[in-house]
Amino acid sequence: MHQCPDKQLRVLIVEEGDEEPGESQILAVEVDEEEEEVRGEISIMSFMNLNNQAKTKPQTMMAQGKIHEVPVLILVDSGATHNFIDQKLVFRMGWEVNSESSMKIRLGDGFQTNTKGRCKEIEVSLGDFKVSCSPHLFELGGPDMILGIEWLNTLGDTIVNWTKQTMSFWSNQKWVTLQGLGSTGGNEEALQSILKRKRGVNEGILRSFDKTLLDSYSGVFTEVVGLPPNRGREHAINIKEGEGPVIVRPYRYPHLHKNEIERQVREMLDAGIIRHSSSAYSSPVILVKKKDQSWRMCVDYRALNKVTIPDKFPIPVIEELLDELHGAKYFSKLDLKSGYHQVRVKEGDEHKIAFRTHEGHYEFLVMPFGLMNAPST
Repeated sequence: MHQCPDKQLRVLIVEEGDEEPGESQILAVEVDEEEEEVRGEISIMSFMNLNNQAKTKPQTMMAQGKIHEVPVLILVDSGATHNFIDQKLVFRMGWEVNSESSMKIRLGDGFQTNTKGRCKEIEVSLGDFKVSCSPHLFELGGPDMILGIEWLNTLGDTIVNWTKQTMSFWSNQKWVTLQGLGSTGGNEEALQSILKRKRGVNEGILRSFDKTLLDSYSGVFTEVVGLPPNRGREHAINIKEGEGPVIVRPYRYPHLHKNEIERQVREMLDAGIIRHSSSAYSSPVILVKKKDQSWRMCVDYRALNKVTIPDKFPIPVIEELLDELHGAKYFSKLDLKSGYHQVRVKEGDEHKIAFRTHEGHYEFLVMPFGLMNAPST
């Protein structure tokens, strides 16, 4: 038997004009989990497409606006009790925040959380119309700002056409009409879905202080070109006595794989970590799909590993390393991009790790993936 996790039942009842006096219709039922005060809601049923058979569509409108000349995407939502602004935008712009004005809110899926304070009064421009408000900070993920009932209540009577995405109201002795960006489409999303949606790449504005700081560490953000510095240890490949050069014929690849191999080889040549080779050694390449669906080009060094003398350097036991962390409070993690490529190959051993593609013969100048002694290095 299904048990509703909520404790308190609330019923929304409205009277229809065609009904007899005293008759009413139940439109929505909402249940509260506990009698704890929740001062705000970002999304209620009017903002959610609860199922594919829903007859009503969310009553929201997306509009383009500006805050301090910064372009923002604004969601006008009658399902939000208050005004909200994306906290990342506020922190990035350095706008003043009252962090003590936190508020408990409930999302559309019933999850309760707290806002991160309240932005000091800002002026929002919607075309020629100005809105002054102090929105609550929250990580919206989709729109930059939400104007909810807190603002809509100040407008008085409004005329809204959800199909044409227009909203008209009387302000300062004249009619003001706001034009939305267009229909949200047939597959409307609840706010909790918008929160998960990845945002596209937008142009940002950097404060002079931030730009100076980034410029001083510009080397962190530049693409690495050339060989890594000498670190006092290089990767050596020692071949067993009596073994000759290892030669393995290239594999056959689909046409799409050939394009990807050519692209990655070109990038490594430009970066200076491989070079053209005339070595007697030759190993084939393969493409391995990563978790993000991109491809990693690997060289099949299994035949080379069979004739390589294994290092006797013991690899640390992970469990013992974790025991050493007992009682520690702070942990740091370093994740290198193509970490193996941070180590040079011993001069004179480069020809042993040569590989062949359908396009040519190359050899690594840095330690590649797939070598048996690479972890100990």
